Amino acid sequence: MIRRIASLLAVTCLVVACAPGVGSPEQLAGAASTRSSNPPTVAEFGGFVPTQADASPVLRPRPAGSPDLVIIAFSGHCGLVCHTRNTWSYLDSASEETGGVAVLDGIRRAYEKLGLAVEVFSASSFVTAHYSAISNELEPGYLQAQAFLDGVKRELILGRSDPTRVVLVGHSHGTVWASLLAMNNLDVTFDTFVSLDAICWQWWARHRGFVSQAYLDSPWPIPYPLDSGDPCGSLTVPGQSQRMNINDVFGANVVFGLEARTNFRLFSFDPNVLADDVPNLRINGTGINIWGIEATEDHSNLGRYYNQSIAWVTSMISALGVPEHGAYPMSAFVLPPPPDEFGYQSGLYRPPVSDD
Repeated sequence: MIRRIASLLAVTCLVVACAPGVGSPEQLAGAASTRSSNPPTVAEFGGFVPTQADASPVLRPRPAGSPDLVIIAFSGHCGLVCHTRNTWSYLDSASEETGGVAVLDGIRRAYEKLGLAVEVFSASSFVTAHYSAISNELEPGYLQAQAFLDGVKRELILGRSDPTRVVLVGHSHGTVWASLLAMNNLDVTFDTFVSLDAICWQWWARHRGFVSQAYLDSPWPIPYPLDSGDPCGSLTVPGQSQRMNINDVFGANVVFGLEARTNFRLFSFDPNVLADDVPNLRINGTGINIWGIEATEDHSNLGRYYNQSIAWVTSMISALGVPEHGAYPMSAFVLPPPPDEFGYQSGLYRPPVSDD
């Protein structure tokens, strides 16, 4: 245990030493001044979808050959001791040594079996495009994912009678980026958010310098809540005694939340010591339309190849189908039987009853 703690402290020191300069709190707050919409609040999330406009605009069908659904995915960090600039988009990669089938291949095929044409955008855990010495490729980051989503909104969602659906996938630190994308695009309804072992620890230490470089004195508004600093422990959720990490909260514009969480193994020589130990909730403190499992894979393997936990995700996608964006909550939905060796963490979370 002492050795494990010492290793984690050493990693923390390496991260701090390698991080670029950080903007002051005032500079970060100023970078949010051009945001087109106000940050979300619990009051705005009283329902499960953003309020729809009363007017009925004239709608047009999507162009022929356009995708019925897009998946935007964020991979996690490249390892405990690798340089953050070397992060890469591994969720869409697979080889014979990793089972031959990528995580995103399995999720994409699940939606294709529902009769949908699917397009995938796979991003790395980084604020913008960068060269990775691991993949030896130019890797897209958060800003490129936002630009891709902007294009989807502009061309395939707004004013369309059959708008393209959007799904989010994140692994480890990638779940923070995916959560930022959801919370800063409240005009988009995300069919599903697949959260694979959401980790927030060390995210701000690794990324705050690069976030400052990308957003300070730039035309892009810094995403909420990064204008206030660390997104870990940033959200106040009813019924919770402590603030929650952004990637432990599914936004109101996410219809279905699916999460796989690994367990922290105290007495183990496995370097995969990270684990998501907090079940996700809604911003209003409920667990409606959220389902999860405790994975048998370790933290890294959960996102490295198609596995039992991803098989559970695909079975849930098949069972849930595609939601009607105006139908909330799906109270009549019946859960399918869980796969062997798994149990559901599901149902409605009821905040403690006040004595008042």
